Amino acid sequence: MTPNDTSEPGHLPAPVTPPPGGLLLLLLRYRFFIIVLVVVLFLGALFAWGAWRGGSTMPKSAESSVAAAPKELELKTLMPAFPKGAHEAGSPTTPSSQGIHKPAPAPVSPKAGSSPVPPAPALATPPRKPVKGEVFTQALVKIIDDQVNKPWFGWRPNTIVFGKMGLTDNANNIQLGVLEVARRTVVVLNEHMTRFATTEAYNPQVNEAMNFFMVSPDKYWFPSASGKYREAAQDLEKYIEGLKAGRARFYSRVDYLIALLSNYKDLLGSSFYNLNKDKEADGQPVSWFMVDDYFYYSQGIALAMAEMLEAVTKEFHQELQKKNAHKLLGDAIHALHAASHLNPWVVTNGAKDGILANHRANMSTYIGEAEHVISTLMSQLATN
Repeated sequence: MTPNDTSEPGHLPAPVTPPPGGLLLLLLRYRFFIIVLVVVLFLGALFAWGAWRGGSTMPKSAESSVAAAPKELELKTLMPAFPKGAHEAGSPTTPSSQGIHKPAPAPVSPKAGSSPVPPAPALATPPRKPVKGEVFTQALVKIIDDQVNKPWFGWRPNTIVFGKMGLTDNANNIQLGVLEVARRTVVVLNEHMTRFATTEAYNPQVNEAMNFFMVSPDKYWFPSASGKYREAAQDLEKYIEGLKAGRARFYSRVDYLIALLSNYKDLLGSSFYNLNKDKEADGQPVSWFMVDDYFYYSQGIALAMAEMLEAVTKEFHQELQKKNAHKLLGDAIHALHAASHLNPWVVTNGAKDGILANHRANMSTYIGEAEHVISTLMSQLATN
């Protein structure tokens, strides 16, 4: 034992560990990352080599096009040139100015690598002109279809929850107003516009559609109001098909237009009275629960009547032009559109000179204007 040995007797001295460090120990500690790095570098090298090799080789199509270029040039040099006054290549032989016949070149087919010549664009077919009565009848179908098939819950006045319990009375009254315009329109269409005189027979489709429109709007079953209104729209579609095929008639006479406007005028007059009255027929003041009913019923009338009068401007264009009545009809349509776009949060029935709004009076302004314009229009159409 050495003098500096301080170990206890009976125990061997502990071995001295070498100092940490060295390249081998560092490689062993990070061997996983080194292996991953080598694999990534190897794959990257393979990818770069493949890309370089693919870019250096020429595709077969390119080689064939390059090889075909000298042959095409050679054929062009061997082909004789045509004189200035020669015919086109469609004839078998082409006479030259010197009287020597030379064979015409065969039509050159497009090369394999070249893009095909796009075909000439097809001529756009002009839109089909609607037959007489199609626009008017289609507008009548549309105002019913928008209320029966387009809304989420369809036709509401005959449903148990929305109709009988009155949960959506505003939407219900709009639909009732549209229905009233459709009823009066189909009556005039059946009685006048489809017949030249009273001795002519009724159109069976229009006559049946008129009967279906007369079903009570709150009829839930046997028959269903919404079902009958859909059948009426289908009958009117059949009438349109008859117009296109020449089996049905539509007469755009001035006296028939006056009959239609007379029905519209009466309907607007009734609505104007309900919007301005202060007491009901029994003497009781107008209830706040009835104020919104009158408002939205009139709005439904304005919505449907505006669409029908727009169809009238097209179907009766010549008749209106002869009477110089387009301006008056446009004013009526403008007033009805303004009434159909009124959308208050809550319909109130304030005093005429009070702070609270009176939405019935606001609606009556446009309804009364439309009634007055239609009355003037009727007078102008009746003059010779």
